[in-house]
Amino acid sequence: MRVTRENLECIKYYAGSKRSIDSYAELLLSLLDELGDINRDRYNKVYIEYIGEHTSYNPERTDPCPDYYGCFLLRWEDEPFETVGTEMTLEELDIVLCALSDFLEHNR
Repeated sequence: MRVTRENLECIKYYAGSKRSIDSYAELLLSLLDELGDINRDRYNKVYIEYIGEHTSYNPERTDPCPDYYGCFLLRWEDEPFETVGTEMTLEELDIVLCALSDFLEHNR
């Protein structure tokens, strides 16, 4: 699910959560603002996707099957099948967007 201001209340679980749901919602709202700043004046924009389904278990798999339920991805607007990085908790997403914002700010 693409994360927007309008559907924040649909997110009821955050992977690795150590805080209240309300504090996570506030952080995610501020990350949406930061993402708006990152995407401003950029040709290829990114958006945040919430993984709201449990990973399907495959009985043929021999290694442990990770479950990314409650994690986030960054995806390209023009190529939504391509991701920027891997699945992240909200804290990891915060760190990645901060680093990306700083990088772009110094290279404008």
